[in-house]
Amino acid sequence: MVALAVFIVAWGGNEFTPMMVFYRGEDVFSPVFVDALLAFYAVGIAIGLLVAGPLSDRYGRRVVMLPAPIVGLIGSILIAMGETSEPIIFTGRMLSGLALGMAMTAGGSWIKELSSPAFDPTAKPNSGAKRSAMAMTGGFAVGALIAGLLAQWGPIPGQLPYMIHVVLSIVTIVGLMTVPETRQ
Repeated sequence: MVALAVFIVAWGGNEFTPMMVFYRGEDVFSPVFVDALLAFYAVGIAIGLLVAGPLSDRYGRRVVMLPAPIVGLIGSILIAMGETSEPIIFTGRMLSGLALGMAMTAGGSWIKELSSPAFDPTAKPNSGAKRSAMAMTGGFAVGALIAGLLAQWGPIPGQLPYMIHVVLSIVTIVGLMTVPETRQ
């Protein structure tokens, strides 16, 4: 479930990349603002990395990772609502980045610890790193692919990719509640 949560958060973080072409085509935002949204996202990731890592070391993986899909979900809602509003889409992008930073640190560590003999007796020494990397990479790829396809050929292209992410995030949040804490 943690790997799925990391996958879904990464999905939400990268689904915006092909949407940049959509926003440029809509001609609502200036090209500079659309490009700047990548920088805002990177700032959110940096904040998430700097804050979530030490917090998850101190208070546990679960308490830091549980909010990540919620933050990503809120980010997707704001981006979908902000199709014509710079402040709203800006805030959504920052939250998407923040969620990703949280998932990269707390989620990656949690996956690694859950992939130890205490929780998974069949896990090999490098299983945790592989699982974490595949969850993150898979989320980046699938999120961008689905968003790009929907933006090109789907109905309500400015909202549907984000609405799908919201639904998947809700499912993930429920499942994540059942995973045990690994950091004592």
